[in-house]
Amino acid sequence: MALTRLVGECEKGTCPQVFAIDGTDDAIVQGFRVEDQALLDAMRLPENESAVRIPMSLLRRLAREHLA
Repeated sequence: MALTRLVGECEKGTCPQVFAIDGTDDAIVQGFRVEDQALLDAMRLPENESAVRIPMSLLRRLAREHLA
């Protein structure tokens, strides 16, 4: 499968980003690993899921540029 970068916090380098998975209706989010156990407990994640933290500005930009 291939990825298409939709939006990111920076133009080059590694930073929070959102990618579309080509040929699907799914996306992958790159962000900061959530390691605060209280936050993870509050989310009640199943064993096969994880959580990342991304800036709200990235979500707003994604909505403006790709979901409007």
